[in-house]
Amino acid sequence: MFKKFLSLALVVMMLMSVIAIGASAAQVEIADDAAPAENVASQGADSEVASQGAEADLKGQGAGDGVIYFDAASAGWSGAKAISFYIYGLKGEGNVTEWGAKNKEYTSNEGDIWAFKAKEAGVQDGHQYGIIFENLDTTAQTADLLFDSTCYGDTGYVPNPDDKIENAVDSNKKSMLAKWKSSSFGPIKQITSLGNIVGESIPSSTSAYQMLVNFLASKGSQSLTNALNYNGKDAQTTIDETAKALGLNKGDVEKAIAEAKDTGANDGSGDKTDWSSKWDKSKSSLPDGESSGSGSSSSSSSSGGSTGGSTGGSTGGSSGSSGSSSTKSGSASNTQTGQEETVLFIMLGVMVAAAGVIFFARKKERA
Repeated sequence: MFKKFLSLALVVMMLMSVIAIGASAAQVEIADDAAPAENVASQGADSEVASQGAEADLKGQGAGDGVIYFDAASAGWSGAKAISFYIYGLKGEGNVTEWGAKNKEYTSNEGDIWAFKAKEAGVQDGHQYGIIFENLDTTAQTADLLFDSTCYGDTGYVPNPDDKIENAVDSNKKSMLAKWKSSSFGPIKQITSLGNIVGESIPSSTSAYQMLVNFLASKGSQSLTNALNYNGKDAQTTIDETAKALGLNKGDVEKAIAEAKDTGANDGSGDKTDWSSKWDKSKSSLPDGESSGSGSSSSSSSSGGSTGGSTGGSTGGSSGSSGSSSTKSGSASNTQTGQEETVLFIMLGVMVAAAGVIFFARKKERA
């Protein structure tokens, strides 16, 4: 009987050994399969670091020289023969460059990356400007983008060439939304010739409230008078919709109408337009509230209206895959280092079980 139990114990040990070896082989196979993913993650990380390093070098060079860049390929302008950097002042500084000018003495290109010597062209520290990138081959253009000397070394680009907004001066035209790769400045917020709001960044020289005052006081292309000639709406509706888009309330509008009347037309004609008879506070859909005099939607350095440009808007986003790649790599590594421990514990378990079988078999045989 003892021999039968001993044979049984040996068979069990052999079976458990086979299972343990199979498990070990499976673990090694998993680790081997995971290894390429680890290599891919490492290569991806190296590539990302290299790309970031190249862009950092570009920004560092431009920042020191007062240079800004534009990625023409992002706008679908690859191979363009001439790109214009139209820069205009937002606070009476005048234009740094003329519309449509090639500015050859300040512009150069390396492939589809165009460089512009903004500081040398006349951009002053401490002043904000609007900038429009124009393809002089086709006259296609981007929307007005907020800009100052902190953008030196940065690159303007178009996230999506199909993402276009109403041109602030000419409603029959559309302009592509542009952004900076690093700067928080976005497309300039403006009231269009139809009374619509485009853009996201209000220059420090104005506010949402002041934008509305200018809209009501002006007789120019970006004015309520002009908007009513083309948008098919009445003054009450247009004022309410424009003010709502600017984040203003009834109190803001009431005060803005009075201020616009006192100011007169800001186009230099001196004519005064009184909209108080065209806008009824009791019929307004705007929220109640007292005017602060500066506009409730006035925000940070990148927040309300502009002058002298021709469009505005916003977009953005980022993603990262290195985190998931790193997780894969770590998982494969842990699986591989734990193989030997698993096999050792299985073998010890088999030996203890066999010893127990032999002990009880002998005890029973002696009995």
